[in-house]
Amino acid sequence: MLNSDANRAAVISHFPSLATDNDFEIVRGTNPDYNCIAWAACYDNVWWEPLPENKRPITRFDGVVFDWPFDAPSNSKVETLIGIFKNKRYETCNDGNIENGYRKICFYGNDIDNITHASRQFIGGKYHGKWTSKLGASFEIIHGTPYTIESTEYGNVLQFMKVKFP
Repeated sequence: MLNSDANRAAVISHFPSLATDNDFEIVRGTNPDYNCIAWAACYDNVWWEPLPENKRPITRFDGVVFDWPFDAPSNSKVETLIGIFKNKRYETCNDGNIENGYRKICFYGNDIDNITHASRQFIGGKYHGKWTSKLGASFEIIHGTPYTIESTEYGNVLQFMKVKFP
């Protein structure tokens, strides 16, 4: 079962604060086709990786496509991610509180020169106001706040952004 005690324990071993997050739920199984940065941008068919422009995209033998947004620098700095999402009409903001008419995302890392993760806030449906993360090639999860997946592995929340929706 996807949201089994064993699967939950495996995720919590990497993100200990999820143990007390009443909204934590595993909602999709492992999938190597997309990662957290692409998921934050609402893509589930490409793995966004900071590749040099002359090496974009790369399609692996198993069909997984690795790509990086056109004209974006080949690095994982917070300023690069801000630029990528500004091209998608996002603007920086101060927090992850639900704000009517906006979708929010956030970036994680141990410093501004190495973003390690991104998550996205749901703006409707049964998960309204909750956050979703794609954990590398592993599970897609729901969590109550962006802070419950802060960890040694991903670091801390460094930046929030929002976009007018719809």
